[in-house]
Amino acid sequence: MAMKVGANGQTVVHKESGGAVSFMPDVCLTPAPPGPPVPIPYPNVAKSADAAKGASTVLVDGHPLLVAGSQFAKSTGDEGGRAGGVGSSTTQGPAEFVSYSFDVIAEGRGVARANDLMLGNKGGA
Repeated sequence: MAMKVGANGQTVVHKESGGAVSFMPDVCLTPAPPGPPVPIPYPNVAKSADAAKGASTVLVDGHPLLVAGSQFAKSTGDEGGRAGGVGSSTTQGPAEFVSYSFDVIAEGRGVARANDLMLGNKGGA
């Protein structure tokens, strides 16, 4: 499908844009009875369908545009590491944009695009 709305030649991100980001490996402490938890790498995926903290007045295809400070509210795949991520002490945490457009702005914040970098689980993945 062709890009409908873009910024800097990339598709912008919103709840229905079909975006996904994978964090591999997401090393989590995994119970290993009778011993202590062991670090095991898991694939961790977050999707734009779980978009949160988007723009309040700018909509794309009827959904809030994602901007700096927006996130994919949850991630999946690391549930087995119930003792928490090695870097974040969490599992299934949000994915947050750490890059975005510096010259396409909505509500005073840079617009999130399809190829912008994200960190998962509070920066631990």
